[in-house]
Amino acid sequence: MSKLKLVVLRPVSPSVRILSALLACISISVITVLVKYVPVDERMDNTYYSPLWYSLLITVLIYLAIVIFLILPLSLLTDAVSISVVQRARGRMHPVVSVMIGYVLLAGFSGVLFSVFVFRGNTFLYMGAIRQMFIITLIFLGWQYVLRAGTHWLKINKK
Repeated sequence: MSKLKLVVLRPVSPSVRILSALLACISISVITVLVKYVPVDERMDNTYYSPLWYSLLITVLIYLAIVIFLILPLSLLTDAVSISVVQRARGRMHPVVSVMIGYVLLAGFSGVLFSVFVFRGNTFLYMGAIRQMFIITLIFLGWQYVLRAGTHWLKINKK
């Protein structure tokens, strides 16, 4: 079995999961704040613009709440199901594909749940929430892979 398959088939440690959640929140918050930022030259008169640090702090807190209450608990279930599917389909499915499919389904399910509870059942009227869930879930998965590969690399080079 290749080293990539061995890294994927192990469950993610809680410290890596929490750190990747924090990094995903900070990453998506920085991107969101920089996209919505209005430079001083282009600001309109008699209009209040919040400072960049304040916008970043509020955005991080909002995304952190979403990740802690939706994506982290559902990612535990997703990892367990992905590992189970890979072990049952020996050789027919690559583990990375199984995890990616699981996290895409996780993103869709968490986006629908978020829309149901926040927008009171008008789930598909506000597709922006589902799109945001896809983005933040895939960034969360990316940070998990980066941190797991980094810890794996540190363990190999430590010996």
